[in-house]
Amino acid sequence: MLTQAKLATLIEKILPHAESAGLVLPHVHFELVDAQDINALASYHGLPVRYAHWSFGKSFGRLKTAYDYRTSKIYELVINTKPFYAFIDRSSTDAQSALIVAHVLAHVDYFCHSRLFADVNSDVLNQMARHSHQISHMLRIYGQNAVESLLDAAMVLEDHVGRITKGKKPGQDPSDILGFIALNSPILADWERQILLMVRDESRYFWPQRLSKISNEGYATFWHTRLIRELSLGASMGWEMAILNSKLLTITPPQLNPYALGQRIYESLFHQYGMNHVMAARNLLDDAGLIREGLTEDVIRQCHLDVFREQESAFSSLRTEPGQIKRQLLQDVDDGGVPHLRIHPKSREQSTLVIEHQYDGRDLDFYELPNALKIISQRLWGGLVQVYTMKQGVTHIASHNGSKWADEVV
Repeated sequence: MLTQAKLATLIEKILPHAESAGLVLPHVHFELVDAQDINALASYHGLPVRYAHWSFGKSFGRLKTAYDYRTSKIYELVINTKPFYAFIDRSSTDAQSALIVAHVLAHVDYFCHSRLFADVNSDVLNQMARHSHQISHMLRIYGQNAVESLLDAAMVLEDHVGRITKGKKPGQDPSDILGFIALNSPILADWERQILLMVRDESRYFWPQRLSKISNEGYATFWHTRLIRELSLGASMGWEMAILNSKLLTITPPQLNPYALGQRIYESLFHQYGMNHVMAARNLLDDAGLIREGLTEDVIRQCHLDVFREQESAFSSLRTEPGQIKRQLLQDVDDGGVPHLRIHPKSREQSTLVIEHQYDGRDLDFYELPNALKIISQRLWGGLVQVYTMKQGVTHIASHNGSKWADEVV
């Protein structure tokens, strides 16, 4: 069981090694919590002051079930704010805690240097607390059905909020579909526009995290592996840390392990070019950039990305080419794996909301699309919503007017 006293001792041992290695470490407020609390924090995406929504409860139930059945466990959560907050499961052993502290410190260094987080709101906790208070107030005035149905509709588009760029107002970027609807919908009341803009602001805070799962976790794993080697904690603790690290880096194809993939790319960059190149990658690259820069045949093999595909013969198989694996992985992580959707200029000139899908070879999910367009049409736009896309190489116009779905081949 971890205590504040033990935690302070571990920090005192690890911090000098981290600082001498070149990690920049502002103040981090460490908080010990129970497993149930850390699952609750994770279900709110690490920010417990967010507004209440049924989807967060659903996420908590899934995390709790995974913990109860020992299929997964969350050891830590780090909030990128000023000061930084790190939540650690108090049931962690001393050895686990040492690895976790080293991992957290590397995350903090990543947040401080990565260009992806340069414009992220560092006062996000207070901002989201204000949002929660405002939405609670609107619930009392307008009722649960009106507010929750609006939040449900907003979350259909929460991944389509544009790139984080200073100076750009909501809806100016064609990829900021939620911002465009908030400002231009013909049916929304002022309070509804406010809620959409709140959801947009919160989604933009989380967006860099979606772009850097491999890069961020890989960097933290790269450093905790190095830092724990330098600690004189005894054979027993060293063995236990090695076991935990081995579990963290376990690869079970076809699932992708971002910790293992990111760590091995950084290790490859280090052995090829030195530590300065690792630090430059931390500063500049998102997941797609890191893969483009450092995914070698050796890394592909180590991470078991060199899958086999069946041939006609039942007794033969063909190894996928490294170049093809790299292209596929880049496609999967580009823009967080979210389809490229943009507001078509026609939407500014007519009552129809026209969305253009920038096709990259991957079809939209036509099983989910009818319901998504129905929700947008009924709750957010109040009229016809069209999506120009392609399906299996053929141009389609998918649409919904609130009562009828249509899928036309062009």
